[in-house]
Amino acid sequence: MNARTYSLLALLTMALAPPGCAHPLKMTRDPQHLASWDRRVDWKAAGDETARVLSGYLQIDTFNPPGNETRGAKYLAELLKREGIESQIHEFAPGRGSLVARLKGSGEQGPLCLLSHIDVATAEADEWPPGKGPLSGKVDDQGMIWGRGALDMKGMGALELMTMVLLKRLNVPLKRDVVLLAVADEEVDNKGMLHMVEQRWDDLGCTHVINEGGLGIRGAIFKDHTVVAISVAEKGVLWLRLTMRGTGGHGSTPRPDHPPPKLVRVLRDLTNHQPKPRMHPSLLELFARIGKQRGGASGWLLRRPKVIKDLLANVLMEKPGTRAALIDTINLTGLDTGGNQPNVVPSKATATLDCRLLPGTTPAQVIAEVRRLTRNHKDLEIEVLHHAPAAESPWDDPLFDALARHSVAGLEDAAAGPVLSIGFTDSIYARQKGARAYGLVPFIVSREEMATMHARNERVSVQNVHRGLRVLFKTVVEVSADLSRPAPGR
Repeated sequence: MNARTYSLLALLTMALAPPGCAHPLKMTRDPQHLASWDRRVDWKAAGDETARVLSGYLQIDTFNPPGNETRGAKYLAELLKREGIESQIHEFAPGRGSLVARLKGSGEQGPLCLLSHIDVATAEADEWPPGKGPLSGKVDDQGMIWGRGALDMKGMGALELMTMVLLKRLNVPLKRDVVLLAVADEEVDNKGMLHMVEQRWDDLGCTHVINEGGLGIRGAIFKDHTVVAISVAEKGVLWLRLTMRGTGGHGSTPRPDHPPPKLVRVLRDLTNHQPKPRMHPSLLELFARIGKQRGGASGWLLRRPKVIKDLLANVLMEKPGTRAALIDTINLTGLDTGGNQPNVVPSKATATLDCRLLPGTTPAQVIAEVRRLTRNHKDLEIEVLHHAPAAESPWDDPLFDALARHSVAGLEDAAAGPVLSIGFTDSIYARQKGARAYGLVPFIVSREEMATMHARNERVSVQNVHRGLRVLFKTVVEVSADLSRPAPGR
């Protein structure tokens, strides 16, 4: 039996295994009453207004560092004030403010938090097209809104603010409070969210959170198909500093106890380690949902977990982006010897490691693994700079179902499902407080557009802003409004 025949038989055997369970999306109990609130909105006017809000928001300099997020918070506060919505700005440092606003509900359910961050990554303006710079907020002839933060994540901030505004204008009866939380410093140290969690979380009281973490991607798996990935989990983080000490000296004479080459040997031992892949259940669920929607032979195979685990794991491990979702990563991010003379060997060398942890792996386990892998290097010092365990939320939740259903409504070939995020957002701190957090910016973008986040030419289409507002509003109304009766007519 040749290798090709064996592979085909193995594939067939695995394909005949029981299919994975693609959990059906639960419909709202009152679809007609939900639709009545949808009809109350002039979506063309509301979408255009949101685009103008975003354009103005993008023109406010909140690059981090240094941040200056209070500027953005005041912009949002003024827009809310015009609608009769009170807000407060809480600073963890001068000029580093986070905004909180609340629409009161009956208290039948715990508050829903619409979370975003005000700060944006830095940008090199000379790398952007003329007139479409990172602080331009330019709306061009093709209907694209340009600026740093269009995708990450002032675009979502504009959607969340306008969702609050629409709830207020329409006087939607709420079963729960809806809280707008726009925080500082997500891009660097998360101090804005940490300040809110440590000082004001009891006042916020949020049981559910909508935040960034996922997007809709055209051509993510199949060229003609859209995948809307909703983040339900994030890898934990562990940042380490490794220090190697020894004897300094003259660069002309290599010696075995010189710190730089000793540290290089440590790093070689760490990077040669090949961890086994571990597939998070959300990935299998996402593939199963794609397969169910897609149908055909490819859809049939995607619903077989054994196929995914045994055949696709190796393929996924070959690409850095998907490999990071399958393993606990240990990544070298910095080296420093403190020396500036090529002929002088310093007596100390340091390295920084960024370790990302799958759910189920603790920081203590990774530290123990690093010590095991470097056990032959007795002079090595290991210092923990920061750590936070992985956190996840169940996707068997009405909020997740509503996000998934509305995010693909009206799309011909699209599926929505849960995903593990390889990075971390402010959701990790909300989950530590017991909140269920789901990450989705409800835009449908190409791979090219997605690649502009933290890069040059970041932009989002006006069409995406229009559609995203409707997705978010309908989701929030479904899980927050009293739908026991229809909306009053216009």
